[in-house]
Amino acid sequence: MHKWYLAHCRPREEERALLNLENQNIETFCPFIEVKKIVRGKRVVRNEALFPGYLFLRADLEHISSTTLRSTRGVRNLVRFGDTPCVVPNELVYELMCRAGDERLGEQLSSLPRCGDRVLIKEGPFAGMEAIYQEADGDSRAMLLLTLLQSQTRASFANTDFIRLEK
Repeated sequence: MHKWYLAHCRPREEERALLNLENQNIETFCPFIEVKKIVRGKRVVRNEALFPGYLFLRADLEHISSTTLRSTRGVRNLVRFGDTPCVVPNELVYELMCRAGDERLGEQLSSLPRCGDRVLIKEGPFAGMEAIYQEADGDSRAMLLLTLLQSQTRASFANTDFIRLEK
């Protein structure tokens, strides 16, 4: 009987594991989200696994051996409780499939600041000062609102010169 299981993957090899399992006609699911980041000072959008290092697979373990799954490139092993592989409820997997396209989750996990977020300047003459993120100024710069001598001033900073403060 086919059931959903949770597989542990090798680091950053979720896509490789998905491809190799699908080549064996095993149904798989790994939710990916778009995450906005600053890499080398530039704003980039990347697709990352929602659960890094894990994916869901649907198989009948009476017909497919766990050794076959474990020897699949990209897969380490099935998540187990003792000797028994962890069975994931169908409802949970289908609910995740329905929600996989939800953009609000990606915004929550984004490391980029949004308008109004507090940032800490870590480089340059204003190092150590807090500012308010206003908007992107191209791909590698941003406009920040600083309070200098009791007046607010907008200034452009490189994306590498500041970090977002947690709320």
